[in-house]
Amino acid sequence: MNNKNEIPQELMDEKLAEISITTSLLNTPETDMRFGIKGTFNLFSTGMKANYGIPDLEMRGIPGMLINSAAQTINEINACRLIPDQLILVNQKITWTHGDILTEQGDDWDGGVKWKAEDMIRLTSAQTTIDQTTCECCESKRAGIDE
Repeated sequence: MNNKNEIPQELMDEKLAEISITTSLLNTPETDMRFGIKGTFNLFSTGMKANYGIPDLEMRGIPGMLINSAAQTINEINACRLIPDQLILVNQKITWTHGDILTEQGDDWDGGVKWKAEDMIRLTSAQTTIDQTTCECCESKRAGIDE
């Protein structure tokens, strides 16, 4: 799967309805500073492994104001994974509604819900840096603008 827009809306709606019955999203405070600052959240799905035999999805270090967008993204990607030939694998880049996503292997988790690393795929941002050609501050500095 490379892009949500490649899936017919009727099929997407059908799979989203199925996901709403067979999976849940859990939101917890982020405890690992590798993923975020104080006040961010860890959001993950449960039910994909139990119901479909494929890993669940998680996002880490989510600011509270973006929790709803993260939940929508996880639900949509899980719904797409129910469509034949729409695999999500570790180390894959996906173009999605809110930007480019990179997948990576999750970690073992021993919280209220427990899982092994192979049972969780983490969704992360594919864009992690801004170079001098896309940084507006750097462009202004090169142009001699100090204010």
